[in-house]
Amino acid sequence: MSELRPKILVVDDEPNNLRVYERILAPLNLDIVKASSGLKALAIVHKQDFFLILMDVQMPGMDGFETASLILDHPKTSHIPVIFITAFARDEAFEFKGYMNGAVDYLVKPINDEILKSKVCVFLELYKERLRLDNAYKTKKKAEEELKVHKENLEETVKERTKELQESIEHLLTTQDKLVKVEKMASLGRLVAGVAHELNTPIGVCVTAASFIEEETRRISQSFNDESLDADDLSAFIDCSIQGAEMLLSNLDRASNLIKKFKLVAVDVSTEELSVLNVMAHIDEIIVQILPALDMTHHQITIEGDKELTLETYPETLKQVLKELMLNSMTHAFEKGVDGHISIGVNKVENKMSISFHDNGCGMEAETLAMVFEPFFTTRRGSGASGLGLYIVFNLATHVLKGEVACSSEVGKGTEITITFPLEHSYQS
Repeated sequence: MSELRPKILVVDDEPNNLRVYERILAPLNLDIVKASSGLKALAIVHKQDFFLILMDVQMPGMDGFETASLILDHPKTSHIPVIFITAFARDEAFEFKGYMNGAVDYLVKPINDEILKSKVCVFLELYKERLRLDNAYKTKKKAEEELKVHKENLEETVKERTKELQESIEHLLTTQDKLVKVEKMASLGRLVAGVAHELNTPIGVCVTAASFIEEETRRISQSFNDESLDADDLSAFIDCSIQGAEMLLSNLDRASNLIKKFKLVAVDVSTEELSVLNVMAHIDEIIVQILPALDMTHHQITIEGDKELTLETYPETLKQVLKELMLNSMTHAFEKGVDGHISIGVNKVENKMSISFHDNGCGMEAETLAMVFEPFFTTRRGSGASGLGLYIVFNLATHVLKGEVACSSEVGKGTEITITFPLEHSYQS
């Protein structure tokens, strides 16, 4: 579709003049609309959009001044510029009258072709610029409307997404809470099963020993009442009673030790007081106290760190942690008869204490490493290990010392356990 040409209205009662204007303006590629009177001009101007009107002043009936005044008084056509054309010589009073009636310029016949074209070109460019501004304004308004719609849609989308996200978060929190409860119940189940399993053996042995002693006592009592008891039966009964009592005491002692460990799992420190202590000196004292009891005197133990470093903590809890770590190394890291090396490192990291416990023992596989802090998990069940040692370490370090525990190990390269906790107990989170 070809672009519409700008329209110009030429009003003159002389046909020859109309043809002259048409010839002069032909190079400008305009849509030239002609009117031979003021009345015809009024009829045409309201039906079409013109960028300029060339108006002859002297016309029979309605002259150019009156015609222009009526055109410019109407809201629909008041924006159209009018150039008056007259055959009279230029006169200020005459020109003033033209300007009072809405003229924007004045031309005197005979018309100079180039001047006419020049003036028309000026208004043509103004018209084109107005069209560009109109288009720009329409584009801007359209963009604003689209932006408004997009904004409303975006706000609605954001509301919907926010609602969906909130629902997802609530669902996630509910699911997480359920998983935590399930895991707690599973952990409690494992704990109860482990306690039952560990206590079942010594208690079962005690029941067996007590039943045997009861049967033997009834038999001896019956022999005594029948006066058939002889010295050999009495001697055999005494030996059996001593063996049974020893068995009872041994297994009751084992059960008692297990119960003590179970108490450590509960991490009750209500009876222990906080103390400020020198870390290196305290570790030295702990090692001197527990080495003979753990039969670790043949292992080499080295301690490295800041000898002036102090912290506020629970001394007995720290002692129990180190004792369990050493017992774990003695039980799992070193084969019987092998002299091992244990190194303990003490470092300050910002406002925290870091204690690393490293042995050069056999190390662990990845599957075992992932389970070391689980209660009752052990690879030496048949050797009397309860599987509570590192679980106690984890509980005491995290719940009492308010710290963190990490474990790393490789088969054949030993194991390292690092405990990090605040230098002052008031730093706990």
